[in-house]
Amino acid sequence: MASLAEAPIRMHRRDRPPSPGTVVQVVVLCGLLVLSAVPIVMMISMSLRPTTQIYTNFFALPWPLYFNNYTSALVKLIAPLLRTLLVYGLSIVVMLSLAAGASYAFARIQFPGRAKLFYLIILVMMIPGTILLTPHFILANQLGLRDNLLGLVIFYVAGGQPFAIFLLSSYFQSQPAEMFESARIDGASELRALRSIAIPLAWPIIITLAVLNFTAIYNDLIWPMLMLVSPSNQTLILALQGYNPGGGVDVISALPDVGGQAAGYAFASIPQLLVFVLGMRYFIQGLTSGAVKA
Repeated sequence: MASLAEAPIRMHRRDRPPSPGTVVQVVVLCGLLVLSAVPIVMMISMSLRPTTQIYTNFFALPWPLYFNNYTSALVKLIAPLLRTLLVYGLSIVVMLSLAAGASYAFARIQFPGRAKLFYLIILVMMIPGTILLTPHFILANQLGLRDNLLGLVIFYVAGGQPFAIFLLSSYFQSQPAEMFESARIDGASELRALRSIAIPLAWPIIITLAVLNFTAIYNDLIWPMLMLVSPSNQTLILALQGYNPGGGVDVISALPDVGGQAAGYAFASIPQLLVFVLGMRYFIQGLTSGAVKA
């Protein structure tokens, strides 16, 4: 009877108009959404127009649609894109493989100095990456890794280890210890327990790390700029820095080909969009579950 009596009250509360504070929040969020979308819309609009039309009327609509900018971007940027994806693929596979083994050891194996070593990893994680640029560059130069994609991979793997170990070890510790005890009783080795129990249960965190590192590696400009010299080794963001497919447009040849450049930026955004769309479910699950477990 109490639930029936409370039903009109709940319905009345549901029908009440939103408070002024809620209206203000919604308006502010909608305004921020519009402001965030304006640069993207302008980029797509410019990419679908010839550069001469852009300089003539910047706010004109892209009609008829002009796809030559994308054709040029596809031809000239596909090789840097493939190199960037190769660097990321190698980096994330090696990084997560090493981090998974180390994280399992911290979470499930007792050994002398485990706590001190873990705190040392956290301390390394707190060092800003900008401070490490100079020593990393000197080390890469001494090892002969400059102008080599392998040099990017090695330092990306090393730089991503502390955070990956911190996040994975916290998640491995949150997994039920009974499953691992049962596996040991059945004769499974620690490596088998890692491969068959810990890693399959940690896929949300693993994909979260993959997405976060993809954003960092894919958009990195400073380290490739320091490491890579030859145009044949350029990554995508480095190639976009000097991308000017037209090299000058007719009577206004001194001005950059902004239509072609906008198409290049739009082309470079596609892989990031695909990664977030495909991994968003696991990414959010990892952030809201394992990322906050201790």
